[in-house]
Amino acid sequence: MHRQGGPRPTFLALKDHGKVFVADMPFLSDGQLANICKEASEVLVSLERRIAELETLQGDRDTLIKACTKRDVTHRFLRAIEEEQQQRKDNPAIRSAAAESLPRTFLEIARHRLPGATFDSLLQEALSACEQSAESQVAPPKPDLKVISLPSSNASLPVVVSPDPEPTDQAL
Repeated sequence: MHRQGGPRPTFLALKDHGKVFVADMPFLSDGQLANICKEASEVLVSLERRIAELETLQGDRDTLIKACTKRDVTHRFLRAIEEEQQQRKDNPAIRSAAAESLPRTFLEIARHRLPGATFDSLLQEALSACEQSAESQVAPPKPDLKVISLPSSNASLPVVVSPDPEPTDQAL
């Protein structure tokens, strides 16, 4: 239990990602989850190697206990990542949307990944943009442009310009 009475949030401190909380996993992309899983797996391998060294040395018991605790937390963390990835694959709403269309799938994934207020705000912004687009399409059409032909004067002669075949110093 946490000193203030509630449970401590489960997180893993990773070199490339800092503190990653299990509660934040639903908001991470598949790519982010894969990268975090890879780094956490590397941490686990390192911890298991260190624990094996500490057990053979029969050295500092406190260090061994801390390493074992971190290994157990890392196992739970990796299990939470696997559960999140499996839940995403098995989500019936996303499967149904995927069968319908790409925009519907995108909307469904955003609804699941973004915090409620963020999703609602983005959805309102998108709806507003669509309404503005619809209003501009309903606007009265502009009158067609009229082509007015100018009367040509038959009295003028055409001008033909041709290069001088032998340039000389006439321009001087």
